[in-house]
Amino acid sequence: MRLIRALITLHQTYHRRAPGTRLHILIRFLTCPFLRVLHAVPRDARSLLEIGAGHGVFARLAAARGIRRVAGVEPDVRKMGRVEGVTYIAGYDDAIRGTFDVIALLDVLYAIPAAQWDGLLTRAHARLAPGGTLLVKEQDPASIKNRWNRAQEWISMKLLRITLANAFDYESTEAFTARLTRLGFREVTAKRVDFGYPHPHVLYVARK
Repeated sequence: MRLIRALITLHQTYHRRAPGTRLHILIRFLTCPFLRVLHAVPRDARSLLEIGAGHGVFARLAAARGIRRVAGVEPDVRKMGRVEGVTYIAGYDDAIRGTFDVIALLDVLYAIPAAQWDGLLTRAHARLAPGGTLLVKEQDPASIKNRWNRAQEWISMKLLRITLANAFDYESTEAFTARLTRLGFREVTAKRVDFGYPHPHVLYVARK
């Protein structure tokens, strides 16, 4: 999907939302490499679940690309609203049933205590169809860019309170790759996808 098409899709989806919400969505899109993550979704994928979907930006772009069944779960009801092509459910990862070809977590784990990561990732593994793909987009804590990221997230969590979070945890790319392997994922890769962005985005891709 090209940038202009993505912007048109998002405008058509969110133009009736409140101005503050639209601005939040635009800034989120411009500072997160959604399209690079979307490129990692297998072309033959027919279903996708986004855990911690936020306003549903990535889920909407996945649906616009042609994925037939797209679902998003989000515990923060302030971000809920109708999103075309997406089954959008208020709750956590256990709020929806079934298996999926792709499960995506974009900037979700850092807001959850690291002690709970194994449980969430194990449940994601169980929800993937055989040969399915897990996509995890987080930040590289070793990068100098992460200083800006931590400042921004502190403002979002503590001052503006637009991010629902219980933690601020990151793990090195080596440690997180090892974690996914230990939990039974195969073909685990980690790739920086932050060129041109102010944050040190890292994309992990793993197979069941």
